[in-house]
Amino acid sequence: MYTNRLLLSLSVAMLIYSGRLQGGEVSTVLSRADMEKIVREYILQHPEVLMESVRAYEERDRLEAQRRSNAAITANRRELFDDPTSPVIGDANAEIAVVQFFDYKCGYCRRVSPTLSKLLEEHKNVRVIFKELPILGAESHMASRAALAAAKQGAYAAFRQKLLSLTGPITPAIIEETAGELGLDLEKFRTDMKSPQVAAILVENQRLADAIGVQSTPSFVIGNELISGAIDLRRFEELISKNSR
Repeated sequence: MYTNRLLLSLSVAMLIYSGRLQGGEVSTVLSRADMEKIVREYILQHPEVLMESVRAYEERDRLEAQRRSNAAITANRRELFDDPTSPVIGDANAEIAVVQFFDYKCGYCRRVSPTLSKLLEEHKNVRVIFKELPILGAESHMASRAALAAAKQGAYAAFRQKLLSLTGPITPAIIEETAGELGLDLEKFRTDMKSPQVAAILVENQRLADAIGVQSTPSFVIGNELISGAIDLRRFEELISKNSR
């Protein structure tokens, strides 16, 4: 449909410009073959027109997706920023909240982890709310369940950091070893990993991610904006400044 409109618009524009059409002739004189031929010739001579059209279309599409995402963030603010089941690092009463959707098997999530630590170290008015989003397979699901179980014993930050620092597979043995190193009650830990409450948190996180348009990890919500990718400290600070005004 978009291509047809483009063809018609360019064809008519070229004919009017060249003086070949007058008034009512526009609607009757051209066949589809005429239009396609004229447009093809014009695009071959001016390929930049097609690229400009594609860029304009992509920008409209991006802005519409952003509008939908912003509206969904507004509709889900309580679940994003005030859900008591979501682990938080930093001052729980800090004025500014950064929400992160992440997966332990995601290399970019590991890359941005030191940046988040630096952000919290340098900005005491910031807290980070973590939304476990295990989208990369069974290891990811096991890791998220384990981290949320560790959170029930006050060990989320340390457990999370340990998993993100791994360079190899996340195995049940490593999960158990990490829990033991942190002095967790292993029986409670195992029970909590399998609990309906932990499973429900992951289901809700996926629902939220779908609702606001998260398409990859890591993704962040700052203020009313969704940002994807392992952004650097300066970009975090820009977004925080922008959304705290």
